[in-house]
Amino acid sequence: MAHILVVDDDELLGETVRAILESEGHAVGYVSSGEAAIETIALKRPDLIILDAMMPGIPGEEVLRRVRASDGSYRTPVLMLTARRNESDVQIAMRAGADDYLKKPFDPDRLLAHVDILLESGRKRVV
Repeated sequence: MAHILVVDDDELLGETVRAILESEGHAVGYVSSGEAAIETIALKRPDLIILDAMMPGIPGEEVLRRVRASDGSYRTPVLMLTARRNESDVQIAMRAGADDYLKKPFDPDRLLAHVDILLESGRKRVV
């Protein structure tokens, strides 16, 4: 079981992702803004962050930059899960420090595969 934080301003999507991950035994938190994400990440130190790029207030790429600049969370794997589909958007996210990128709409099995890979890589980073 991993502790995963889902950050997305679309509540329905966030709750859908939460349900998919909880069905696999993970503990999942959900927040709907970049501001709440930054606070929650600092307090909870999740094993994985699933982050939308387009949110009001602090956008996902800025949240990601702050995660990477933080002593406490810079090694936390981050999966960008977003409707941005252009290759340039993928490159921006990867340069900001994303470990993986999945475009919406997504297949639940593919999401779980990405999550498993990132959690395994996260465990290796700690060792």
